[in-house]
Amino acid sequence: MKNNKKTSFPRAMLKKLAEDITQLISTNEGSLSILEIVEEIPYDVRPDVIEGLSSFYGSELVAFYQLIKQEYGKEFEAICNRALAKYSLAGLEIDFGPIAKGDFYKAYATASRHTGRMTIDVAWKKPETGLYVECFFLTYSSDGVHSFFIVDNMSVEQYEGDRKILADMVEISYEESCFLIGDAYKFNVRFMSRPALGKFLYHRYLDDDPDFSHGRSNSVLRKLCAKLTPRQMVNSFFHALRCQDFNYMFSILSDSSMSQGMLLQQLNRAMNPGALLLEGQAEQVKGSNNSAELTAYSITMYEHEVYRSDYVFKMLKELDGDWLIASIDRVENRKLDAGSEFNPFAMQVFCRVYEILDVDELFEMLDRVDNIREVEELPYGMHMRVTCFEDDFNHGVSFMTGVIADLVINGDEFVVISQDHDSTEDFHNLFTIDRLGPLVARGKYELSLTSAYSYLNGQYLNFEDILLNDDRDSFFEDGMRFITARYIVKDRNEVLSRLGELASLKIELTGEFQVFYQSDNCYDKPGFLAEYILGTNWITVSAFGDKDIGVIRQRFEEDMYDALEFDGLEVREEGIFEILSMDVKKQYPELESDLKEMYLNKWYNSHLPPLRGMSPSEACQTEEGTRLLWTMFKRIKKKEHQRYLQGERKQIGLKEYIRKLNLNK
Repeated sequence: MKNNKKTSFPRAMLKKLAEDITQLISTNEGSLSILEIVEEIPYDVRPDVIEGLSSFYGSELVAFYQLIKQEYGKEFEAICNRALAKYSLAGLEIDFGPIAKGDFYKAYATASRHTGRMTIDVAWKKPETGLYVECFFLTYSSDGVHSFFIVDNMSVEQYEGDRKILADMVEISYEESCFLIGDAYKFNVRFMSRPALGKFLYHRYLDDDPDFSHGRSNSVLRKLCAKLTPRQMVNSFFHALRCQDFNYMFSILSDSSMSQGMLLQQLNRAMNPGALLLEGQAEQVKGSNNSAELTAYSITMYEHEVYRSDYVFKMLKELDGDWLIASIDRVENRKLDAGSEFNPFAMQVFCRVYEILDVDELFEMLDRVDNIREVEELPYGMHMRVTCFEDDFNHGVSFMTGVIADLVINGDEFVVISQDHDSTEDFHNLFTIDRLGPLVARGKYELSLTSAYSYLNGQYLNFEDILLNDDRDSFFEDGMRFITARYIVKDRNEVLSRLGELASLKIELTGEFQVFYQSDNCYDKPGFLAEYILGTNWITVSAFGDKDIGVIRQRFEEDMYDALEFDGLEVREEGIFEILSMDVKKQYPELESDLKEMYLNKWYNSHLPPLRGMSPSEACQTEEGTRLLWTMFKRIKKKEHQRYLQGERKQIGLKEYIRKLNLNK
């Protein structure tokens, strides 16, 4: 395979950037500014720009390449090494390091660990006068180390005065700072997300992350949490469960009643691995001064089926006044029908879609909205939520309960989603009150919550794509949903090495990309397990169904944080047949038949929702299963006809499914 031709930039185009680097590189604040400039360069050309800067010489450029190497690691390591080798031959010194911080002075953290978010300020006494302060905003969810900035030359008086004004700040040790920062960074590793810029400065906290015992870890977390009532404690448990914040969940267990192992066993019994927690909160509370019993429920989704579980939490009050969980018992678990009043997907929602003209002005407007908070960052924007109650844990995890509206920035698109038509109109009036405001209205829609949720999850690049794909049953008429995870590649050699371990079939498409297939050998005949498509600086990993993509991603991502960055999920209608262009068929004439065979073997042995959890091989052996199969075949036939009318190519025909089952018409 040939790599795409590199883009070369004339020196004149890079001269201003080189001058900015020369002016900024001498301070830590300036180095952070340089990294922000680098991040603004489009990713596709960023390596070429960085390499092009090596045509300029000077000690400041040497420091720049050392900075990039320390910050990005393997992602740009080869480029930096080439530049530094060139500078070394020119007689330039290549030593570089952040400006010394001095001696540790003090550190403070907000008492907000129970929310899954906290800020930490670490102050260092400078050799001369004043303090150098490093400030973190940490999230114990997929964002991990969310943001980082520094304040230099702050007086001791100002530092101490500011901390006294903020009542929820708690003094912590350097070791505890390292533990909290390191714990947040582990979420970046787990979710393959990029941490805040400035790792060249804060890596020392990660290097010094202490291996606290469970008891010490619990002690640190408990002193950094607000006092919660039993109801709030259970609701905070569900919030932590959704974010997989296990350290927090362990910290709110009663030391005398439940072990971490017992909790994990109960969680595994309560939720299937890979299940998505949609809702979870406490309901009824009864108790005394020192003990309490709460009923609670959760609603989860697994393989597109929705389940409700009911629980009983028993809680004890410790001597210090903290309520802790003594036991969790699941008393009922049932699947919810599509029309159930408890099924959050049974409702319709109203949507307004806008084009963003001025994102800064839009954020100014959003700042004036009460009870708005960021839910998560999306690959090309942000998901925010407006609720009708404060985020105080009197309410638990809610899918739409208590939600006034979801607001989504997705590239140049802004979307308002609400259960209530009047709410969407209120927001519309707010955003369009000025004819020259930041938004232009593009559409008004009513659609299923399932489709809206798919958009919130980043499965669509544009909102109107939902309208093309809203009939999801016809999309996956044979029950096979092809889910794709996208990644940015930071170390291509490491990725190729991992693919060599996993894949059983490799295809090289000259000048474009490489395709790898992993087969499932659990059955009599090899079935499809995963597809990997590797480009120059990206890779997609695809599999059928939530369970398979979860297993495949876990194996693919293991110990690969320095080589990959997760970039989102999508559902692909064409599935594994999307690459079968005429050129590919000519180059690999056997590929189409091989893919069909792997696909049909996978379909034959997969447990499918349209067959009520049976596989086709199982369904054809029972009367009910055979009836469900013929219902599926009718949908396949309908889809075939639609494709024919639209001039689309046929992938697998109805006769091929029937032949696989050895059924007669």
